Amino acid sequence: MPNWCTNTLSITGNVSTLCELKTVIEADREGLLEAIAPLQGEWSHGEACETWGTKWDISTEGLEYTDNGDGTATIEGYFDSAWSPPIAAFQQLADDWDSCYIQLKYFEPGMGFVGVWDSEGEDTVFENCDELLEDDEQDPQFKFLAEEFGIADWYDSGEEIYEEDLELRE
Repeated sequence: MPNWCTNTLSITGNVSTLCELKTVIEADREGLLEAIAPLQGEWSHGEACETWGTKWDISTEGLEYTDNGDGTATIEGYFDSAWSPPIAAFQQLADDWDSCYIQLKYFEPGMGFVGVWDSEGEDTVFENCDELLEDDEQDPQFKFLAEEFGIADWYDSGEEIYEEDLELRE
């Protein structure tokens, strides 16, 4: 059973470019990573992790395609990925479609990391989120991501769930 990594995605670009992904997005199923960074042959754990940055393809159920009416379109929303964010797949998309801006924010509570990556070179990762929450002088970007993902609430409720589980075992 994997640790699930929560991701929020925003892709902005030309309508004619992003419409290639519209069909995949509107199908509300897995297949986005395969559409943007196809695996060579049969799926294997190693190749998926190398090509996509994560073990399995993602569901597009939480993503939405919007034609902005000005010649641009946006794909925005959320999805979960196994163990890690699919940065490698979105880097491939950025390399192939350099006219698009892509931003991926992610939080993996089991391993305690949060970060943001974008197609213009930002790649910031904060590890040990539970410890960083205790820091009185938090990095502004960590503070923003912690608020966006509700990290403090997650660790508070996770700790309560853990304590309840321990009580049940006693």
